[in-house]
Amino acid sequence: MTKEAVTRAASGARLLGDDVQHLIAWYHVLRTQRADSTVTELAVEADDVGNVDDLTLRYAAGPSEYWQIKASVDATSPLTEAWLFGRPKGRSSLLQRLYASWLKLCSEHAQPPKVVLATTKAIDHSDLVLGPRATTDARIVETLRHGTGAFAEARKRWADHLAVDECGLLEFLESFEIRHSLSETEWREKVQDAAAGARVRGDDVAVAAGIQQVRNWIKAPRQTFTAAQLKTAIAKLGLFVAAQRPLFVAEAMERNPRADAATYSVDWTCLFNGEDPRERRVFADPMTARQRVTADLAVARERLRAAGIHDFEVDGPMRLPLWFAIGAHFSSTAGFTVSARVRDGMWSSGAIPGQQKDLELDLPATSAGRPGRPWAVSVSFATDIAEDVDEFLAGALPDAYHIRARLPLPGREALAGLPHAQAVIFQLRDELRSLRRKLRPPELHLFLAMPGACALLLGNAWDRMPPTWTYWDLGAPGQYAPAVRVVN
Repeated sequence: MTKEAVTRAASGARLLGDDVQHLIAWYHVLRTQRADSTVTELAVEADDVGNVDDLTLRYAAGPSEYWQIKASVDATSPLTEAWLFGRPKGRSSLLQRLYASWLKLCSEHAQPPKVVLATTKAIDHSDLVLGPRATTDARIVETLRHGTGAFAEARKRWADHLAVDECGLLEFLESFEIRHSLSETEWREKVQDAAAGARVRGDDVAVAAGIQQVRNWIKAPRQTFTAAQLKTAIAKLGLFVAAQRPLFVAEAMERNPRADAATYSVDWTCLFNGEDPRERRVFADPMTARQRVTADLAVARERLRAAGIHDFEVDGPMRLPLWFAIGAHFSSTAGFTVSARVRDGMWSSGAIPGQQKDLELDLPATSAGRPGRPWAVSVSFATDIAEDVDEFLAGALPDAYHIRARLPLPGREALAGLPHAQAVIFQLRDELRSLRRKLRPPELHLFLAMPGACALLLGNAWDRMPPTWTYWDLGAPGQYAPAVRVVN
């Protein structure tokens, strides 16, 4: 290879490295503007942190993060153990430098900080240690912790390379992550997602302005920024998009690619049994899961309100009890307007109800005069579930007073649109309120068959009602299970 080619390659790597570093920094700047962000401070080219100064993130809770960013123009050189161990011109290896930086930082933090290596390189699938993590988070500690045979030899080899015992190695690897395989183009896509979540412009001109801002910070004396200071910097660039509707994503049945572009997101996938999304119908540990959902929604309400967000879109995927619970936590009486996408556009709880109030309520006449019994309310919009609910109640809640609410022809076309949905939602709520004054139920058991957007809007309107249990539909006739309890 000629000297000129080497020079071009080195220059190209340097420019690519700078571009990727600036993109990653701008991505995290934007992430601080999400309502769910807990970042308290961000710095680029932080002072006195060793070889992990490209990006520093401090959080309200949890360990700080220190990033080393390595970009490569050579796609033929994958991410391997040999690359991490390599010692160019006799210098310390990359892994040794990262370990030394982590060791230094540990003495300055109450809990061990996280060291993140970000690289455009892809993991070599044949690499013994890194290969098993190639499509996940590359947290090598899980590969080496209990390994036997060749993995036990690798654990000793890694410990020897860092001149520590195996316990010391595992302690470091607990705090070490590799973000790998993302090209400059892919980081630009992530920046666009983060921009949407921050309600900031994500076009090429806006991204270029953000990258230039990062460059300016790097040129200036080393600085640390709070989320509020970063918001001011973005505002000075004129990049905020005030009219953009914020997005709240709740991942339950499976992951949602829109979560990266959300202003706020919660991940509840781990709370469910089943590997296939279609199997995720009940909580694995109901008591713990209910507490988690309630706590997550309380925090979300506090942070969205603090961010001045009172009107936002909700997306799943999730089953009806969670749609209802989100609507109830972000209720109209709490000052929130929620919306969700449907086939014919967007349904918003702020829409004016129409005149088509054709909801039918059937009450068991023999029980009408007995107050104090729990209620079971079956709401049949998408399909008629009254008989299934009757079958379930006979065994699980035999004393419940079953109120059957249905549209004249339950089915896919039963709701004529948003005005009709709002009309029957308020009709149901108002009629149940009227009955409540007479029958004084201690609690209500709610069974739903309707679009998710409709359950969201019903929850949003569900105030001055008894404590309400929602139920999972287990997919078989007469089979239900308690889901989430909502208290107004």
